[in-house]
Order: sequence, then C-alpha cells, then structure tokens
Amino acid sequence: MAGRRKPHFLQDEKGFYTTSYGPFILRSAFQPIFSQDPGGRLAIEAFEALIRASSNGKPVSPGHFFSLVEPEDAVYIDTVCRELHILNMGVLGRRKARLFVNFNPALFDAVADIEDEADRMVEVTVQAGLRPSRIVCEITEQGSGNNTVLHKLVSSLRARMFRIAVDDFGADDSDIQRVTELNPDILKFDAAWVRRFTETGAGMALLKLMVDQFIDKGITVLFEGLEEDHQVEFCNQVGVQLMQGYALARPEIVPTTFDERFPESRETPPAPGMTAEPAAPVPATGPGPEHAPAVARSRRAAAFGKRTR
Repeated sequence: MAGRRKPHFLQDEKGFYTTSYGPFILRSAFQPIFSQDPGGRLAIEAFEALIRASSNGKPVSPGHFFSLVEPEDAVYIDTVCRELHILNMGVLGRRKARLFVNFNPALFDAVADIEDEADRMVEVTVQAGLRPSRIVCEITEQGSGNNTVLHKLVSSLRARMFRIAVDDFGADDSDIQRVTELNPDILKFDAAWVRRFTETGAGMALLKLMVDQFIDKGITVLFEGLEEDHQVEFCNQVGVQLMQGYALARPEIVPTTFDERFPESRETPPAPGMTAEPAAPVPATGPGPEHAPAVARSRRAAAFGKRTR
C-alpha cells in the first residue's frame, strides 16, 4: 500500500461535511429509495449517495469532475467520496434508513488493498455513529477482470456486516451469472432495460415472473430510474419492493428537505431485507479519518468515474 493520505473534512454550522480536491469542493447529495404500501403511501427506506462538485461557486457535472481526477488519485478520491457520504449519513440522523455507496472492483489490484479498504469502511462507519449493516455496498461494474479480487471484495465487505447490492441488472447471461455468484442482498434493475419490457403486456408478465423469482430467493428487488407516475404504479403491481427515480424524488445536497416531506416515523413496516438496526453510539473521535489508498494504475484509472457517485 502507498503511504497514507489524510483527507481534510470540514464541517459546516449544521455539522455536515465537505472536502476538496484541487479547486473542487465536494459535497454529498442523497436520493431517496422508497418502499410503497398497497395504498400507494411512500416511505424512505434508504438513500443513494452521489457526489456533487463545484469550483469557484459554480457546479461541475460529476462526469466532468471525475474525468479531471489524476490517475494516481483515482482510488483515493473514490474512497474519500464513500467516507464523505457515510459521515454525512451519520449527521443526517435518520435512525432507520440505509445508505447505498458505490464500489468499483476494477479499482482494486490486490487482496491486501481490499482488506485495508474494508477495515477503513468499518472505522468510518462507527465514527459516523452507524452500524455496518446500514451501509449497502453497491457493486457498480461487471467486474474487475479478476474474479478473485471481485469475490474477495464482496466476501470482505459481507464479513464485516455490510450489505451487498448488484447494479444495472439486465438479465443477459453475464448479469445472471454475476447474481448467482455474488448472491446480493439487493438487486437493482437497469432502468432502460425495464422500460423496454413495460412496452408490451407479454414483457410486463415476464418482468413480474423475474421479480417473483428473485424475491423467492431472498433478494430484495429495486427499480431505479423511474421518471413517470405510471412506472411507479407498475412497480406496485408487480411487487417491486424498492423504487428510485425523479418521479419520486430528486437528489438533494445535504442537508435535505426529506425529513419534512417524508418523516421517518411511520406505522408501516420496512420493506423486506431493509429492517434497520439502532444506530451505534458515536465514539469520541477527532476530525476526519485517514485513508490509505492503493497505488493507482492506468487500467484502474480508466475504469474510474464511469459512474457518477
């Protein structure tokens, strides 16, 4: 491992964290992930964490920001984004919701790197006053090209009680194999792929059958990218447990307005697989945590930033 680098996390007057990279200020934005009861009532079950960059007071698109990260800093920034999001989730104060953070296996070279990163995740999660079971580690790429590294990443995170999600499921052979091998807690269906299936009655019937099969296996199903009200209604019809998209709520930079719009106290039970545990006590710790990044290589840098975290 390379020498440790210490990210500088600053807190605002409300306690939320920011950090910086060169001329860029980095903030967390959270997008709610909802469950829906048969009556159509929505409840926030989780948030997906996204990075928001700005320079000279002007927003910079995530894709553009990540394209400007130096190759040797790719792993460092990837990790700093996760740490920033976890710390802000702790400040947000929702006692039940989980947080989805992204992991790209292509950024890891060695098992030692993975073990170090998993340990750092535990430290930051506890520092934020959360339990690892409230963090969902979303595997965002098909794989690193190295199945040993991919499986070690998942097993290391799971051994530390983090939840596992697989992203962008599209039901081709490689996707099905990935789900079979990784056995995730949560499966996120690719939005464009789902839309194609909802264009015909036969497609919708097949989609419902697929959703039922995954639920029978104990996997929680999430449809993302919902942009129309009829898509939300369809999710309810086919038994999709979790939903995400602009039709429900757009991402907001923390602090958010979600507490006023979707108060956490509710009578309906949480979605299957999403029952939250009480938060861990916040330990007495100093300012932002240190991070030990792996030495970045050009092939890992090429995989960096494919997704806007």
